[in-house]
Amino acid sequence: MKQGSGMGYMRSKAKEEQHREEQQRMEFPLHDLGESFFAMTTIENGDEHFFNGVHRHDFYEVLWFTEIKPDQTHDIDFNQYPIAPNQVFLLLPDQVHSMDQRDKCGFLMAISKDFFERLIGNDIFKLFRYSTNFSVTIPDCKLTILNTLTDLIHIEYQSEKRPAILESYLRSWFLHCIELQKETGEPTARDPRLKMLLESIENNYRRQRKAGFYANELSLSAKRLNELTRESFGKTISQMINERLILEAKREIGYVRKPIKEISYELGFSEPAYFTRFFGKQTGYAPEDFRKRISDLYG
Repeated sequence: MKQGSGMGYMRSKAKEEQHREEQQRMEFPLHDLGESFFAMTTIENGDEHFFNGVHRHDFYEVLWFTEIKPDQTHDIDFNQYPIAPNQVFLLLPDQVHSMDQRDKCGFLMAISKDFFERLIGNDIFKLFRYSTNFSVTIPDCKLTILNTLTDLIHIEYQSEKRPAILESYLRSWFLHCIELQKETGEPTARDPRLKMLLESIENNYRRQRKAGFYANELSLSAKRLNELTRESFGKTISQMINERLILEAKREIGYVRKPIKEISYELGFSEPAYFTRFFGKQTGYAPEDFRKRISDLYG
């Protein structure tokens, strides 16, 4: 009996270890820049390890799709986005990304957090902050200047890699994209109070979900704050907070080693059952079902 029991224990431990290894293989890999502050490659010639499969970054990543075949898409935070020729996407740190490298040409620029936020972060975040993805399609009339700047960036990256020179070229490149987004993109919040609100949601969404908290921070009534958010974003403050919670929940559920119970507590829910109901109401999936769906899609 003791020997059999011991063998059973060993088999159980072996299964646990195998299961843990399978989970580790399924976890979204984190791409990082190491000690570098900037890297650049072409989409078509880049190392396939950094494109294929679902992954995250600890840096800001620019994708400029210059040539693509019809019906191309990529996934950002579990949402599928169609790609148009000469479309630029900016991916934020920790966003979950997946893309088939085939049938796409263009440029990829990876920029460290500190360098990006000093370089252009303020200007970018005047247009959006975490609630949407920055994307713009470059019209033909602007291709010459952006191609020229891209060539200058690439030459400097391949040679001296001088931060001051790269900063100058990159800032010019981004400012042109920002101006295009202002001209062609969706209306964005100009009210400085709403920019403060977006920052406050990012800092507090795990702990504070009541409109009154954010209204007090901005010296507004909850009613007035909801009027402002509806006018600028088409959403109530509660909807905005819920969207941010669900985005983080989806990212966390993607880490298959992390129990749903642990995720619920980390996101500020007092009971896992409450989190399960909240997630189901917002997404139509139970957390475990969503995890299986992501595993089937990206595993």
